Amino acid sequence: MRFDYNVKNAAYVRQHGRCAKCGKYLNMIFEDRREYEGAWTAHALVPLDEGGRNKAHNCVILCITKPDCHLGFAHEGDLQKHVFLTQFAFPNWISKNGTGQVWQ
Repeated sequence: MRFDYNVKNAAYVRQHGRCAKCGKYLNMIFEDRREYEGAWTAHALVPLDEGGRNKAHNCVILCITKPDCHLGFAHEGDLQKHVFLTQFAFPNWISKNGTGQVWQ
C-alpha cells in the first residue's frame, strides 16, 4: 500500500516543500523521478504493511537525489533494511502548529 495523493500533499505542504532530513528544496512534480534534481519520495515512519496508517502524521518527504536522505538515512544504504524512525529524527520536520522541532 502506498500513500494516497492527499496524504503526500499534506506532508509536502507541512514540510514547506523541503526534505525533512537535510532541508533541501524539492519539486512537487518530481515525486519518485530520480533523474531530476529536487526529486523526492514519501516514506512511512511506521511501514504501511506493518500497521502504519495512511495519514500525513506517518508520512515524511525525503530527497532521492544527492544527498539521498531516503536511501542513506531512512534505509542506512540498503533498501531492504527498515530503520525505526520518529518525527524527532528529522530536523526539518514541521509540526501541525507550524513550528520546527524543539531541541533541548
